[in-house]
Amino acid sequence: MERSDFWWLSPSQRSRYQHTEFGHHRPIRDDEDPRFVNWGTNICLIDELENWCDRFQNTNVYRALKTVSTSPGIGEIIGPVLVDIDNSDENLEDALTVTRKILFLLNGELRIETDSLRIFFTGRKGFNFEIRPQALGIQGSTIDQVRKSAEVLYRITEALRAGKTWQIRNQVSDTGTVVDQIYGDRFGYRLKHPYIRLHSSLNMWISTDGETKTRMKIELTSNELNKVSATEIAYRAEKLAT
Repeated sequence: MERSDFWWLSPSQRSRYQHTEFGHHRPIRDDEDPRFVNWGTNICLIDELENWCDRFQNTNVYRALKTVSTSPGIGEIIGPVLVDIDNSDENLEDALTVTRKILFLLNGELRIETDSLRIFFTGRKGFNFEIRPQALGIQGSTIDQVRKSAEVLYRITEALRAGKTWQIRNQVSDTGTVVDQIYGDRFGYRLKHPYIRLHSSLNMWISTDGETKTRMKIELTSNELNKVSATEIAYRAEKLAT
């Protein structure tokens, strides 16, 4: 199966930025914080992605948002621009409603074309948008890329909040859906959430009743996002994981 995790790189970028860090973790219990789980990571050529996935049965596998070059003076590129929508109570209908609002905003106010945007169900709590950085004018140094990405995320979050305030800073709905603040600025611009789950990989976790559950991260078209229910999306992701 052909992977598409680096779809956002132009051909010239693909020839320059060839290394990234792959990650893996064991299934996480509902009462665990992923930040404190021991991750296994390794810096590899991006062409070795399939081998990494095979090593861990394509389950709970990630890559870093940074892709780097070994050539002197080239540095690193961050991408795609990631909009991560989650509901901690796994209220997928609410997360889906928020995701639809973001799609409308991206297509309208931000004028993102279809070929610069991809949509995913993460397999459990919510949805991701991946946006080609060039479509948002994001370039420059690593700090510049993070800062500009943070500005985009702030603009989206504020549009969703529409003047409302909740106790959680990045909450965007009454039912607890949040937009993950990946590009933080509290201690200077940096990646607060430096990994992204790999496309078409399996999301495995342990629920509060001790049952191990698995769903696949799946891609959705704009039409599917607007017409298919959250229940149907989750069912499809579960069937593809078996």
